[in-house]
Amino acid sequence: MASAGDGSTGSERSGMEPGDVPADRPEALGRLDALVGRWETEVSFEAGFFGPGSPAVRGSGRTTFEWFDGKFFLIQRATAEEPSVPRGIMIIGMGTDPETFEQHYYDSRGVARVYRMSLSEGTWKLWREAPGFHQRYTGVLSEDGDRITGAWEKSADGSEWLHDFDLSYVRAQAS
Repeated sequence: MASAGDGSTGSERSGMEPGDVPADRPEALGRLDALVGRWETEVSFEAGFFGPGSPAVRGSGRTTFEWFDGKFFLIQRATAEEPSVPRGIMIIGMGTDPETFEQHYYDSRGVARVYRMSLSEGTWKLWREAPGFHQRYTGVLSEDGDRITGAWEKSADGSEWLHDFDLSYVRAQAS
């Protein structure tokens, strides 16, 4: 953008500010501090998860959560040792409801999804409603905050839910 030579931008000179710039950091974002750090992950898929006849798979991986500059967005990166498990990057920020967050999920398969999310009273929840493929995750944080034990569920219609896979986290290092 052009500058007047004094370091200001045109919008600063005119007094105009975009309407999507928050005045303050929402206090609710502080709840996400419970996730910040490096985690070892444990995942368990039942036989047939990766296609008919595929064996049960237990694996491990790593996940990190770190604040992006300004602490308005939390960046989650996930890797797995099992080659068939996708690697992912997620960006978490405030949702439209002041008590929820949004997680924008992208993975190595080219999948892009948006989940709603909550984290309160020691329970982490993610969910989405998509035609033919609803998903939800519930993870419970240990009292010391160093373990999250959880599982994903799936549903074709949002009313009848089936276990999808187990996914738990063990804190390796806090940030």
